[in-house]
Amino acid sequence: GMVVYRFNFSSKSHIALILSEQNNRDVLLKQIKMCLVHPNSNDFNLMWTGSHPKPFILRGLLEFQKVNHFPSIIWNLFDFLGAFSKDKGPWIIKPVASSRGRGIYLVSNPNQIPLDENILVSRYINNPLLIDDFKFDVRLYVLVSSYDPLVIYLYEEGLARFATVKYDRASKNIKNQFMHLTNYSVNKKSSDYVSCDDPEVEDYGNKWSMSAMLRYLKQEGKDTASLMAQIEDLIVKTILAVELHIASACKMFMSHRGNCFELYGFDVLIDSTLKPWLLEVNLSPSLACDAPLDLKIKASMISDMFSLVGKFSIYLNPNAPCPPPPPHHPHPRQAHMHSNMFFLV
Repeated sequence: GMVVYRFNFSSKSHIALILSEQNNRDVLLKQIKMCLVHPNSNDFNLMWTGSHPKPFILRGLLEFQKVNHFPSIIWNLFDFLGAFSKDKGPWIIKPVASSRGRGIYLVSNPNQIPLDENILVSRYINNPLLIDDFKFDVRLYVLVSSYDPLVIYLYEEGLARFATVKYDRASKNIKNQFMHLTNYSVNKKSSDYVSCDDPEVEDYGNKWSMSAMLRYLKQEGKDTASLMAQIEDLIVKTILAVELHIASACKMFMSHRGNCFELYGFDVLIDSTLKPWLLEVNLSPSLACDAPLDLKIKASMISDMFSLVGKFSIYLNPNAPCPPPPPHHPHPRQAHMHSNMFFLV
């Protein structure tokens, strides 16, 4: 069920926050002072939910109220086997609406793909860029504050997530998830997983900061400026692919076009030629903080995101007093941001 919280920043400002995803709830509760309010309360500035809100909820929002998802859209899929039956694998199979690496596996031939299941099929990139012989991907945080007009922000920091077994292209290793998958939720189960307890050390273990990864590649003579330009281009083209559909849904279901925003988790793989490939886009990227580096990156990202989308002042102070709720709906006020690391792309 839904849980409703009220953010507290000062005696003049509050946000009631509706949370339904446990991992995201944990980091928010720990980092930003909240007070519990009734689940049916309409006295809120921000609704944060793990799924797309129903149309009647969107239509009932007041002009200043925000929700962290745009209206959902329906996709028309094409005949995958008819288009790629002659292509050699491997292919990555992932259940629809799955997360954290659950149910992912690889097949070497399209004929091995089950036709009676709702699945996502991705081409496997068999020449990944390696660091110390390990495969990795990059999680980037992309904020769309509006689809009409389209406004896209990219957070300057992200996470590089490493596999726990050194990469080997031999087909005999195709079932070794710790070699081929970079999902943190998969690799943390490996006996070879290495964590780091120091948030200031960003290039140790199986999870690095994106900036540490870029520094390493630059030291190796790689053109990281070109790489990031390609990644930004990839992000823009991905959002453009859905812009018309989502903008149309917004006009259909929203009373005020400024009610919605979306934080996307872009997972990008870099190949040996330094070309970025989009692995997937996560509609509800996990905000769980299992390591100090997670907390360092995600807490600041959340603060900056709320400052951008709602013009709320966010103070990362879990010991702040909890003021009483105001007698009426407060309107968002101008932010005093400590460091805005989202930039327009």
